[in-house]
Amino acid sequence: MDVTSTVLDAVLCLLLISGAVVTVTTAAPHEPAGEGRAADVAATLTTTTTSVTHTLTPRTGATGVDVPNRSARFERTSHGTLAELLARAAVARTEVDGERLWYARDGFVRVVNRSVRGVVRPNHTLITATWRPYPESSIEGQVVVGSRPPPGRPVHAATVEVSSGFPTTRDASRRAARERGVGGVADVVAGGLVRGLFPATRTRTAAGGAAPAAALVHHRYRRTAARLGVEPPSRLADGGVEAANDRLESALADRVARDLRSADASAARAAEGVRLGRVRIVVRTWP
Repeated sequence: MDVTSTVLDAVLCLLLISGAVVTVTTAAPHEPAGEGRAADVAATLTTTTTSVTHTLTPRTGATGVDVPNRSARFERTSHGTLAELLARAAVARTEVDGERLWYARDGFVRVVNRSVRGVVRPNHTLITATWRPYPESSIEGQVVVGSRPPPGRPVHAATVEVSSGFPTTRDASRRAARERGVGGVADVVAGGLVRGLFPATRTRTAAGGAAPAAALVHHRYRRTAARLGVEPPSRLADGGVEAANDRLESALADRVARDLRSADASAARAAEGVRLGRVRIVVRTWP
């Protein structure tokens, strides 16, 4: 894989997930008969590794950026445990107020879904991977594999947490809560979001690289700016990335602070609820 492809992958924020499994918790009102328990399925997700091949499929939409529909530079192979791939897929489907930020990884989400279904029986299992950076967040991503349990069936549940690829900001959020209250927590979360979405050095490199990668970066900035209601960058060279990131961070800080205040939680409690760096995977099984 060439350098441009590697940089573009990083800019797309689907970073190699290194957090593995942090917690597995189970709840079983009744033991399912004849099917694997949820904890066993969760263990399968965290120990089964695979590689998936997909192609980026950007939708130019109304951004006015000419992004090729197909390019050899958009072909990708991702490797990891099924849980890690599910976490990346959840992030790939990030929404703001229920509307998607981008669509380039839809092919990735589909192949991850198929890979999980090939290992887990979806007719007796529901797997939900959710990336929610903080409680009551208007920014989140989610993927679902399987179907809902029939009414009246006893359900066994297990939970796994995996790295999202975004910075872990819990300690910084706690300090900010003590020093600056809810607004400080919002600033920390917003900074982590922008660093994960548009890491400055890698974004500058991609924006100044080959045409497909550069066009996709511009397109992605414009989609994000439109969703957050800020002026899109006219250029990304000579300090343009930093200026664009500052505008996005300011808009995100206002949004996060609004979300946190609407939850009516204290600054300390808001900081404890920050989960920017984690994806929560819930497994439910039934007989």
